[in-house]
Amino acid sequence: MPYSFPPSSYEIVTPRLVIRNAIPSDAEAMARILSSPENMPYQTVNDCISVDGMLRRIANWNKMASEGSNAFLVIALRETGEPIGTGGFNCFEPQPGNVDTPASEPSLGHCIDTQPSADMPATGRRPYLTDIGVMLDHPLWRRGYATEALCASIDFAFTELRCQLVRVETNTKNEPWRALMRSLGLGELEENSVTSYDVTTGWLYKIDARTWESAKTNLKASGKWPL
Repeated sequence: MPYSFPPSSYEIVTPRLVIRNAIPSDAEAMARILSSPENMPYQTVNDCISVDGMLRRIANWNKMASEGSNAFLVIALRETGEPIGTGGFNCFEPQPGNVDTPASEPSLGHCIDTQPSADMPATGRRPYLTDIGVMLDHPLWRRGYATEALCASIDFAFTELRCQLVRVETNTKNEPWRALMRSLGLGELEENSVTSYDVTTGWLYKIDARTWESAKTNLKASGKWPL
């Protein structure tokens, strides 16, 4: 199939998860998940998202995904279809110096109430960089779901979206996320730098395709590859 960006829809299937476009029936579960301070301990959370408000947000997410600005997706259990969190691609940016540079959107993991950019990237143009985030409902932490979702999303960014660089960012206090990155063999990429979503500093990781393939090879050799 010829390459096309943005894809008409997103569906990333892993052994236990499906990472996909949000649908209206997700609204009640997602309103609860995104309203829970326990799920996002390193940022301010709107703790009263209504189902109607979530339905509007889902429509906005899908509009931005179809326009190629970003792709805010739902993480669901493959066996039951139950939404358990959010993930996806917080922005798509062109090669630095490209005159067609689009405005990127804030990260879903750090700023939920995003609005479409007035300057969307043209369809068909391969993005150079994407930013990936994962957020799960806290009762399901420490079961390997974040590792599974992150690995699948990075793989999809390189193989299907054909990005050349994947960026991952997190708060300086987020020690579990730092441990996850080290477990994938990506700890040496860590930089303490101003984040793309805020004026404060955070932990920043920039992953190119060669580094990712090396990490995958090592994870497979050690029996730790989750996909």
